Amino acid sequence: RTYLRACETMTDDLVSAHEQGLDPAERLRVFIRTSLAFERPAQAVLSDIDFLPEPQRGLIREHHGRNVAHLQAMISQGVAEGAFRPCETEVAAQALIGMLSWARLSAGWLGYRDGRAARRRMIAAISDLFLGGFGAGPAVGGRCEIDVEALTARPFNAFDRRQTNEIKITQLIAAASRLFNRRGIDGTSLDEISAAVGATKGAVYHYFDDKADLVVRCYRRAFDLYDVFMDTAVATGKTGFERALICLHLNVQAQAGPLSPLMLQPGRTALPAEEVARFTQSSRKLRMTSTRSLRQGVADGSCRPCDCTFAAEVAAGIFLWLPKWLPEAYPLSPIKIADEVTNLFALGLETRPR
Repeated sequence: RTYLRACETMTDDLVSAHEQGLDPAERLRVFIRTSLAFERPAQAVLSDIDFLPEPQRGLIREHHGRNVAHLQAMISQGVAEGAFRPCETEVAAQALIGMLSWARLSAGWLGYRDGRAARRRMIAAISDLFLGGFGAGPAVGGRCEIDVEALTARPFNAFDRRQTNEIKITQLIAAASRLFNRRGIDGTSLDEISAAVGATKGAVYHYFDDKADLVVRCYRRAFDLYDVFMDTAVATGKTGFERALICLHLNVQAQAGPLSPLMLQPGRTALPAEEVARFTQSSRKLRMTSTRSLRQGVADGSCRPCDCTFAAEVAAGIFLWLPKWLPEAYPLSPIKIADEVTNLFALGLETRPR
């Protein structure tokens, strides 16, 4: 019922935006503003649909799918009218849904108060990113030449018993992360995780105390990877905006490909308190570094003036939502998807003057 209410509310918001907006951009602004209005009752994030039995699961997926198609049609209409630049409309629509979903979860993960002021800043940042982008100048692009799989590859010695053991643990953590990301933590069983690597549930219990221990290890791996992406971006980006763009590109590649670090999602309060505190601190550190890159970009002229704190925050929602919608055999490669996302981050949807 909670998920169904969220779907029905999104449908109402899309219809209302279509009726109130005088042009494609204004319709999207109305939709974003209405979706995150602080006065309305809290809305569930559709992160654990697979936890539901059938036919409820299918009902929610069908209803949400219609909402995505409606949003995609709004974007397509803007492209057809020349108000929006040509883009992969499904990627754009899901990017917006990801930012709206993360806006409902980020206060808990980052430890700030989700009040009226924060919501206003969140709404403004999502609208700015989605419609105008943050890159300065009409010719700025969103490409990154770093391959995330090559970046994170590690040498392996099959005759080193300790390393072989570590590889088994790493494979279980990676498989669990992919399934948790796609199906939700509650919607994924240990049997499914062990089957994904051709092992038994007993093998999982050999290496981990229980499911909570596995989730903690998945989050530790995720934050290690997030640190690698951030450090690489800071080291290789020539401008502040380029650093922010590289970091986003690497995160999208990781979530769209096999690496799939565990995304920040509901259920953190079920983890040990000391681990929640540790992950909250790590999240804040990443947010601060991302904010610093955008501020440097504003200072060096590579990023247009914006609310750097919330701009950095809402962008994370795009890659954190990716596993929830991206099918296994998607026609675009992880790098092409990352290009689409970073072009959105740099340019926004609205057509820029030549």
